[in-house]
Amino acid sequence: MYKRKTILLIIAVLLLYISYWTCEPYSLNLFIQKPVSYSQSINNLNGTKLVGFSSSADSIINSAMKRNEFLGISTGVYSERSGIWLSTAGLLNKRNQDKPNQFSQFRIASVSKPMTAVAILQLYQKGIIDLDRPIQDYLPEFPKKVKGNITIRQLLNHTSGIPHYKSDLEIFNFTHYDNCIEALNKFQSRPLDFEPGTAFLYSSFGYTILGAIIEKVTGNKYSNYMQENIFGPAGMTHTSIEDRNIKYRNRADVYIKLGNKFFRSPQNDLSYTYSGGGIQSTAEDLLRFGKAILEYRLINSSTTELMTQFTHPDSETKEYTNGWDNWVSSKNGKVIEHNGAQVGSSSFFRIYLEKKLVVVALANNLNSSEEVRNLSIDLSYLTVELEAN
Repeated sequence: MYKRKTILLIIAVLLLYISYWTCEPYSLNLFIQKPVSYSQSINNLNGTKLVGFSSSADSIINSAMKRNEFLGISTGVYSERSGIWLSTAGLLNKRNQDKPNQFSQFRIASVSKPMTAVAILQLYQKGIIDLDRPIQDYLPEFPKKVKGNITIRQLLNHTSGIPHYKSDLEIFNFTHYDNCIEALNKFQSRPLDFEPGTAFLYSSFGYTILGAIIEKVTGNKYSNYMQENIFGPAGMTHTSIEDRNIKYRNRADVYIKLGNKFFRSPQNDLSYTYSGGGIQSTAEDLLRFGKAILEYRLINSSTTELMTQFTHPDSETKEYTNGWDNWVSSKNGKVIEHNGAQVGSSSFFRIYLEKKLVVVALANNLNSSEEVRNLSIDLSYLTVELEAN
C-alpha cells in the first residue's frame, strides 16, 4: 500500500510539474493577467510626410497586443525612399517577462525557403547547376522514384511530388542531423505523391533536398554556405541556423497559442529541415535581406526576373515561383512574399518590387499566421499611403 501511494505521489508531482512548465504562468499567482509590453519603436522613417508614421504604426501594433494576438512580436518596414523603421512588443518568455529588442532572434520558419531559393539561384547563375536536370546529377545518393525524375526547378516550385509532413505532429522532431544530406534519411524512402511536374504540393522536405544539393555541389555545410553567400553579403549580422547545442542569450522562447492562451513548447530540433525552416533572425536582418534583393546584391537582375517569373505569363492569381508566393497588386505592382508557421513561430515577409518596399513581422508563437500577415500588410499600406501624400 505504501509503495502504491509513493508511486501515485510521484506521478502527481510529475504531472503538476509538466502542467506548470507548459502553462508557465506569468507569476506564482495563476490568475495574474498578461503583463503589458507595448510597441517600442527603434527609429522613424525619414521625410516630412512620414512624421506621424511611428505613432500610427505603434497604434496598429498595440491594438494587436491588446487583442492578445501574439506573445512577442518583432516588426519592421524598409522603404528605399524613407529608410528603416523597427518595433518590438510583448515578451520573449513568460517566466522572466523578458522583452524583445531589435537584436532578439526569432524563428522565421518557412521564410527560410526564399533564402534557400536565392542560394540555389546563385549556383544557377554561376553555371554550377541546371534547374532542369534530374537531381541525381547533383545528389546521386537520393533514390530515384517510380513516378519519374525530379528537377531542381520542381523542388523550388513545390511541383516535385515530394511529400510534406505525414501529420502536424511531425514538426515535433527531436532527432539531430549534422547536415542536410544526413537529414534526407528522414523521408527519402517515401514514395512521391504524384508524377513530378503534374501538380502542386507544398513540401518542406523538398527544400531539405535543395539544402542537400547546396552542400553536395559546394562541398560546404548549408549553414556555412548561407553565412558566406547570403547572410554576410546582405549584412545580416544576427541571422543563423538554429543549433540546439548552443545556448542563445537573446532569443525568443517557443510557444503555441491555443485559444487565447500561450503554452510553452519543447524545443524541437530543426535540423531535419534547416533549409526549409531552420533559420533564426531579426526583423532588421530580414529587411536587409529584402534590400539586398532589391539592389541585386545576391543575384543579378536577370536571375531575379527568373525568380519572380510566372509559369503562366498572364496569371492573375497568386502563384508559387522559385521560393516565393508571387502576384501582382493592381495598386502596388509586383509582390513577392512568404509566410511561416512552426512551433514558436508565426512569420510573414513581403517585398513590393516596384515600390521598393519591404515589410516583416515575426511572432514567437504558433497559430498567429493570419495575424502577423494582417499586421505586416497594415504597416505596408500605412507606408505607401503616407509616401503618396
